[in-house]
Amino acid sequence: MRYAPTFALIGTAAATAIAPRAVKTFPAGSVFDIVLEAPIIDIDLEDNEDIIATLAKTKTVICYFSAGSREDWRSDANKFGNTDFGKEMGDWEGENWVDVKSENIRTIMKNRITRAAKAGCHAVDPDNVDGYNGNQDGYGYDESAYVDYITFLADTAKANNLAIGLKNAIEIISNVKDKVQFAVNEQCHEHKECAKYQPFTKDGKAVFNIEYGTKDCSDPTDTNLSTVLKNADQKLNTLGGQC
Repeated sequence: MRYAPTFALIGTAAATAIAPRAVKTFPAGSVFDIVLEAPIIDIDLEDNEDIIATLAKTKTVICYFSAGSREDWRSDANKFGNTDFGKEMGDWEGENWVDVKSENIRTIMKNRITRAAKAGCHAVDPDNVDGYNGNQDGYGYDESAYVDYITFLADTAKANNLAIGLKNAIEIISNVKDKVQFAVNEQCHEHKECAKYQPFTKDGKAVFNIEYGTKDCSDPTDTNLSTVLKNADQKLNTLGGQC
């Protein structure tokens, strides 16, 4: 179907500031790849700050970070106060949901977005912004708290001349789609939710879909997905898998 990778999603870190530029657009149907861990391109910038600047010379680079959790291995983990995070995150050891209403959390995420801009990223992909689902964050916040949080993240990204995507959080698409430039989804084919991204396609915005094991490259009616298929075991550890 299509192969040449145009986009890469990666982790954030500090580097030399880049010149101001217009916010990047992400047309529907854009080809992309997502690699969070790989032997060829190590994109966790806490250890590889210079890679982003190199990639950005020839690719559009979207920088991944978790906006809704504290990961105890990150360099800024000590910036989180004891009340900023609580409930453990499912199967991910050392990762806990954060309080998205905390001003300190917002300061931490603002700093991450600023670091992404300085590193040379074109956009950010803040993960875990759906803690309202089944009260998985443990705080009992409803969708409105996350709409407000994503709005904050989007405003911060815009202030840094960065585009921003909505990661999953399908239930609040209608509330935030005008704030973001693209969407990143995991397993919408598997969960039969892909058609819910029609508003993004209608607005001409890309939907980057990642399927783990489910081999489905189809598009629902009036929905234009940019899909990659990742091995169910290796998931994000290897390049390739475009439809």
